[in-house]
Amino acid sequence: MVYNYKKVFLIAGLVSMLSVSAFAQQELRDAVDAGDVATAQKIVKKGAAEEIYCGELSANDAVKVYERIFKAMPAESFESCPNQFAYGYGAKVCSNGKEMETCLKVSNKLIADATAGNSNAIDALGAVTKAALKTKAFAKPVKEQVDTSLWVPCAKKGKAREACIEECWAQADTLRGVDRKPVCDAAPEHYVDTVISVSKPSPLYEALRNGIVDGFWKVPMAAAESFAKLLQANAKGLSVADTSIVNIAYVNRWADAHKADSTALPGGQLFRFCYMWQPKVDSILASKGFETRCPVFEVFTDPRDSKSYKVKEINGTKWFVQNLDYVIEEKSKCYDDESENCKVFGRLYSFDAAQVACPEGTHLSTDDEWKMLEVYAGGANVAAEKLRSNGSDDYAFTVLFGGYINKNNISVIQGEGAYFWTDADVGDGRGVARSMFNTDKDVSSMPVDKGFSMSVRCVVNTVVSGGEENATEEISAEE
Repeated sequence: MVYNYKKVFLIAGLVSMLSVSAFAQQELRDAVDAGDVATAQKIVKKGAAEEIYCGELSANDAVKVYERIFKAMPAESFESCPNQFAYGYGAKVCSNGKEMETCLKVSNKLIADATAGNSNAIDALGAVTKAALKTKAFAKPVKEQVDTSLWVPCAKKGKAREACIEECWAQADTLRGVDRKPVCDAAPEHYVDTVISVSKPSPLYEALRNGIVDGFWKVPMAAAESFAKLLQANAKGLSVADTSIVNIAYVNRWADAHKADSTALPGGQLFRFCYMWQPKVDSILASKGFETRCPVFEVFTDPRDSKSYKVKEINGTKWFVQNLDYVIEEKSKCYDDESENCKVFGRLYSFDAAQVACPEGTHLSTDDEWKMLEVYAGGANVAAEKLRSNGSDDYAFTVLFGGYINKNNISVIQGEGAYFWTDADVGDGRGVARSMFNTDKDVSSMPVDKGFSMSVRCVVNTVVSGGEENATEEISAEE
């Protein structure tokens, strides 16, 4: 990491030395690791810190400890504490017209986190976007030097002109520029390598515009409405075309386009709109003569903690179409230990915990039930496309990419991969899991160490009464 030592000298007395040392002063590290903000503040204030170390500090506490350093050395601070800096200081750095590059890095990080469904990131991204749009320097196009080759007029007279005319003829032949040959007599030019200055839109505006517009379609459905509001609030400032602003008018145009083309309504888009604006969406579809309607869900309320889950019947099986979020102490966790992740993706369970996690009247989805679901969705090689939230999601199964936690308690690939325990046990300390990735079509089945923590989907039990199977009565209807 390269530091700007001129800035370091400007804050002499605050930090005696800020280097690339792999180890901060142990006293500061101990204070940060213990969450002792007051002690950490004192150490930094007297200039005894050797590096910026945030550990597990919250964003607000990190700002309390390092605010003056964050202000004086934003680029270095972001590199050292990307999470705390982006969430705690992002809006401030994006109010400084001289910090385009750091603001861009902050924005890209928050876009990635927000697209994964982190509600705190969506809020922080909103604050950063608002600050950036108020900073006039960020709106200016940027000049970029580009290597290119151009036809340039020859000199007016002299040997240079004679040599240039010969070059014109030679290049016209070499480049097969037949139309160039008459020019070599009338107004000779030669083809030269040069550098030109090209004006490009603000890279920060481009990143925010593309990140927010594209993010609406990638974010888990539970967070789609928040993204839509973020897009609507900043559309004018970011010069987003009216046709890209997702609202009820957008749904109207979308339905009209599919009606005109006689094409089926894409399930993933339909469910996203339904999640936000049902029953308005049903009214639009009815008015245009579509038989398709928003999916009808039932609701299962867990009597243990009163949390409710959407339930959808798919090929005769009543699946929870949300990940379970029931706390089993020491055997279930939130990704990165962040409670906000549990709100979006549910909790991650060890194999043993998964076997008993589902509420009474339901059970952990079995390996056979997963196999039947895959077959119904076209086979394991293509089923993910119809099951994942950013695919067609034809059955409103809404797979979310909650990642997993390995045996070392490290959270891995949230926003990219989804992993679900089944009931199957293959022995040797391993259970069977299903996995999907956000860009792939296949559903994989694999043995996984039981110490890993992964998502759970429950299935409503059926009971035999009078020779017929009926779902348990724990469910109420929801449209």
